[in-house]
Formats: sequence, C-alpha cells, structure tokens
Amino acid sequence: MEISTKAPLTILGQVALAHDISANGSYYNVWQDFEAEAALPRLDQELIAQQGTSNRVGLVVFAPDGYQYWTGVAVPATVATPQGWYRYQLPAGSAFDLVQESPQFLPQVPINYKLNQVYEAADQAAVKLPESLGHAELPFFLEQLTFSESLDAPQSQIYRIYDSPEIDAFEDDLD
Repeated sequence: MEISTKAPLTILGQVALAHDISANGSYYNVWQDFEAEAALPRLDQELIAQQGTSNRVGLVVFAPDGYQYWTGVAVPATVATPQGWYRYQLPAGSAFDLVQESPQFLPQVPINYKLNQVYEAADQAAVKLPESLGHAELPFFLEQLTFSESLDAPQSQIYRIYDSPEIDAFEDDLD
C-alpha cells in the first residue's frame, strides 16, 4: 500500500454536523435518512445504466475545531444535483487507500474505528499521514462502496485518507 494520486470527485448528498452523530460514534441515523431519499433510486439507476455501478460515499471534512460528515454518491460532474441535496467537489490529491477485503455497507460502525484502521495500515506500510486532519491542507477521510445491483451486494470498498502538509495552527503561535 502506498500513496497515490486521486482525481477530483463530485459528491451529491446531505451534510451533517458533529451534533448529528449517534451515541455509538456513527452516523447511522443520518444514513437511514439518506437511504430514504426519493431521488436516490433514480440516481442509482442512472449511474448503473451509464457506468455499470453506483456507490455510497461517506466523507468527513475536518476543520481545526470540528467537522462535517457527508452522506452521498460520487457522480460524474455533469449529473444534476437533486432538489434538497448538496454538491461537494473533492479536489484532486494524494491519498492512502485501505481496501476492505470483504465489502459491507455498515454505517453503524463508528467513524473513528475505521479512521484508526486506516492510520494503522499506513503505519504498517511505513506511510506517514497528517497527524491532525483538522490542520491538513486536504482534510478528508472518505469511505466509498460500489455496487452494480444492490447495496446489499457491494463489489468494492475503500477507506481513504488524503495526504497533505499540515497548516500551522493559530494556537501554535500563542506560545
């Protein structure tokens, strides 16, 4: 496993904040709401017809004092944003991927559990990632699961941490 360059990624979906997290540290409740969205089956059908697969994306966008959590679908840039949804353009960048050997859609698993697994895999591969994603230039943790027929039968699943320099924090200058 190594760092590789990733293309930009357009994500359509919903955004949640830290106070929306479930008691166990997951965004299971947010995923349940997203999966109930009326536009989702149509979008899945469109993507499967165009490219053979659809997907689900969980994206954490870190900041020094918080984060956003996105539930969504990665799409070609030309796909229209459904009403009531939001669009996020994840920039190109270098990243470390952990490939899940047995893909499963498990939104009830706490985010920190998977994040720690990726950091551990990077350590084992002697890959240095930002210590604080909240201070990284590319402050992203992404999970992407692809499927061609049903979310219950996924084909692949990756967890990705973007690698970038850390920005000096204002509080570092107070010493």
